[in-house]
Amino acid sequence: MRKVVPSLLRFSLPLALLVLLAAPRLGVYFSKSFGPRDLNLFNAKEIRDIHGKSIFVIDDTSYQPNRMPFDNDCVLSLNTPPYRLTKDDTRKYVIRHASYIFTTGHGVIGRGGGRFYKSDHRIEMVTDRNLWLGSCDDAGSFTLEIRLKPVSLKDGAVLFSRVGYNSGRKNGMEILIRENRVAVRLYGFFKTASGRRVDAFLNRGRVLRENRWYHFSLSFDRISGKLVRSLNGSEEEVIYASEKGEPYINVYEPSFLCEDKPVAVIGKNYFGYIDEFRISHRHIDDLKKETALALKRYRDLSLVDKTPVNKEGVITSPVYTFPSTGTMVKAFQWDELIKENTFIWMEFRTSDEMFQRDEGWPKWYRINNAQRNIYLKMTEEGYYLRGKYYQWRAHLIPSPDGRRSPYLYNIRMNYELDPPPRSPLKVEAVKAGDELVTLRWLKNVEKDLLGYRIYYGLHRRRYDGVITLIEGRRINNERAGRDNFIEITLNNKTIIENRDLDKRAVLRYPELKNTVLYFFAVSAYDNYKPDTPFNHESSLSKEVTARPFAGSEIDR
Repeated sequence: MRKVVPSLLRFSLPLALLVLLAAPRLGVYFSKSFGPRDLNLFNAKEIRDIHGKSIFVIDDTSYQPNRMPFDNDCVLSLNTPPYRLTKDDTRKYVIRHASYIFTTGHGVIGRGGGRFYKSDHRIEMVTDRNLWLGSCDDAGSFTLEIRLKPVSLKDGAVLFSRVGYNSGRKNGMEILIRENRVAVRLYGFFKTASGRRVDAFLNRGRVLRENRWYHFSLSFDRISGKLVRSLNGSEEEVIYASEKGEPYINVYEPSFLCEDKPVAVIGKNYFGYIDEFRISHRHIDDLKKETALALKRYRDLSLVDKTPVNKEGVITSPVYTFPSTGTMVKAFQWDELIKENTFIWMEFRTSDEMFQRDEGWPKWYRINNAQRNIYLKMTEEGYYLRGKYYQWRAHLIPSPDGRRSPYLYNIRMNYELDPPPRSPLKVEAVKAGDELVTLRWLKNVEKDLLGYRIYYGLHRRRYDGVITLIEGRRINNERAGRDNFIEITLNNKTIIENRDLDKRAVLRYPELKNTVLYFFAVSAYDNYKPDTPFNHESSLSKEVTARPFAGSEIDR
């Protein structure tokens, strides 16, 4: 018999749902296979093998600037004439003005580059508040890169500028050509713990030569305070933006002032070629560590730097939904064909709170193929990594020479639902006394049971109060007797205690009055995120009634 290989298009979820309907109130295992529908493909594409099976590969394995949307703030590849340049490559920044000569033979990467030589040649970008260049919040770690080929080393030529004025004083960032070198001017860009603004200048570097391509970068590490300028991959000058110029201790906060929103300018008064401008939300050392390094097959490798970064493929799933909160992912795996020097790695995240596909929260966690027991990971909030909403993201890394891509297919997951406890059984009102009622029920046997809630009110199935604690202690199985029954007496002291603890103040919590008929029901709940909306609570037990009464005043 021919072996049938499961396709990415096959979903096992409908079968799993049938199992769920018939399953007992225990943890039930399910499997889910993920198809190509609604996936967000970044530099990745779907192909089909001879059997029609869906396979994911990298779309473009050649060297490109790292343009991953979750790393980059601004990218200008300059692969288009200026009249078509209305936004940067990330589509975040609006181009207010663009004038240069588009050249197809002088670019470093891609289709071409920009030649700047006239007095009005420049690029101006609008810096909105919601963007890195327009924000006045903590700028975090960043790397600014530009590739340049100066034809004339004109003093004062602007490679990049984002400078405003406050009380007649400059503030912001300038990267200029000064004395045949690239000079960095950071005016009031760093802020001390007391709020004082501090300048930083980096002027030491090799002398540039005309008609040669260079890769310049300015990078800052928010954790260590390392501020470094590099040329062609070599660090030329390093300072630490901190109180005493030491790493990690009292590091200054990088930020722009909030008083204005100056435009960002590239290429003003510059005579030469510019290609591949980029601002990343990462320190350059991190970018090199986390992305495969490669050398592009160029005739002159110095054009692109000695350690360029491969352009990986990224596949991001939509946000899927489990049937219930606290679902446990037992295993996550995929099939792969790893060609020589290629690699695949995956990320996973989940939460009981709904989130959007491109949202920065919740945190992503790296996972291996056939990763088991994801749900046992403890999060920073002190909870296990369980939830109702989940998402995965795959990273496809090409070979360093840009010739080969890995193959990814048959992405699948095993998970277990965490059902609520069963409803308490044999609930009865065994006593009604002077402004008190005693209830009794058989204890539940679930291992993760945390406690019980007693609902009461003046109308059938309409409850005005919930009793969870008695004298500061949960109502749980520790109160069960030898006969496995729990017996709880409710009085007005208990009602007032629980009313005072109810911060929402939605329920009335009426006090017990003699001769008034009250309705009662009991639920059970487990230990998953207790006292939150994500906790698992059973349905209510059968309803019982009781009428408090002080009893006869005649004792004979």
